[in-house]
Amino acid sequence: MFWKKIDKSLVKKYVRPIYQKINKNLHGSLDVFRLAGQTFAKERAPEAAASMAYFTFFSLFPLILVIISFASFILKSQFVQDQVYQFIIDLIPISPDIIVSNIENVLTKRGTVGWLAIVGLIWSATTMFNIFALNVDRAWSDERSHNFLERRLIGIIIIVGLSILILLLWGFKTLIKIELVENLLAYFQIPIFQTTLYEILAYITPRVFRFIIFWVMYQWIPKALVKPSEAFWGASFAIILTELITVVMNWYISSQWVRYELIYGSLGRIIALMLWIYFSSYVILFGAHISSATGVLFRKRYNNTFPKEEYQ
Repeated sequence: MFWKKIDKSLVKKYVRPIYQKINKNLHGSLDVFRLAGQTFAKERAPEAAASMAYFTFFSLFPLILVIISFASFILKSQFVQDQVYQFIIDLIPISPDIIVSNIENVLTKRGTVGWLAIVGLIWSATTMFNIFALNVDRAWSDERSHNFLERRLIGIIIIVGLSILILLLWGFKTLIKIELVENLLAYFQIPIFQTTLYEILAYITPRVFRFIIFWVMYQWIPKALVKPSEAFWGASFAIILTELITVVMNWYISSQWVRYELIYGSLGRIIALMLWIYFSSYVILFGAHISSATGVLFRKRYNNTFPKEEYQ
């Protein structure tokens, strides 16, 4: 192999000084990515990303049904469904119509969901969060991990939290659009819905929402004590990379370079959705390792316990 023929002494002599200089100018950022990559490979996170994508795909429909059923006890069912569909389009930009059409079909055939059915759906929906919590714990390998029941409880809390947060967002959105507020905006000649600012906010809001979800989960899910700043960097990495993946995949799918239907037929768009979930899972898990590496390196730096030969 080519890499085996490289003299390590030459690497230490020429490459290491360059690495150290760049790393110093970036305040240790290269070390964060290096350590994150090492722990990511050690914990077999790429395989975990495939597993997470699999369980996410099969947990997605129960999760959406749970949110619709839970919110329908508070708001009108049709209003909830319309808002959930819009939320899906904002949150899952790759082939959202497949999910929406299937959910509509299920809701049409199943009728009203009782409490017992909701419990079953919640258990199915928590599978994706169970796998996610397991692998986030592994990112903090020197710390204790949650057991099976704790991970399931985390999943249930996340589902309830998402439902409540979505209801609050819908409430705010509805408040803006009620007749009294619209009349006040028209009376004071405030064309808020026709401004560039409104379009920018409409674009940014779903991304800020996802960033907050990443930030909260990276800090709260691990059994280790995670500082907000450590979770922040992992969430920043995850939101930037997932957005980039979405843009690239949307461009690639809409281009003439790929024709999934020629190979997979009617399953082509489902395959595209699965790929997006897999790549996003890969990035999200790596974001957890970014948070862990940030914590390990900078805690040791500030405690003056980090080996000099490793960091300098």
